[in-house]
Amino acid sequence: MKKVHFFLLILFFTILAAPSFTQSKDDDIYVKTVPIVKIYSHQLGYKILFIKSNLELGVIYVPIKWLEHAAGKAEIIWGNSPDYPYFSIFWRNGKFDYIKIYVKDNLRDPTWGVLSAGPGIEKKFDIQELKPDF
Repeated sequence: MKKVHFFLLILFFTILAAPSFTQSKDDDIYVKTVPIVKIYSHQLGYKILFIKSNLELGVIYVPIKWLEHAAGKAEIIWGNSPDYPYFSIFWRNGKFDYIKIYVKDNLRDPTWGVLSAGPGIEKKFDIQELKPDF
């Protein structure tokens, strides 16, 4: 029960802090930061569950190929900060640019899980951009 209250508290502060706008000379950058409820690892990437603004669970899939090089569309930051896990999505000029995922470095943490193979799972990770429903 304490975890539910904790996630609702984080969600409340996230909604107050978002949206964040950063203006540069040439680009409009929009950033949204969202707490993660659970993150599932898979050989093709990560399935991330988060709480939407209507308090329902949302889901995004982040392909592993986005993490394979320095200028990819995704980055994972491992740590043990009390505010982990969460993610920040960046849009540049209205289009998805990249995602930063902040996760607990202990894979035994209850926020981690393993996504088992199933029919159609490959299609979930075969994407070019994120279009989350917040």
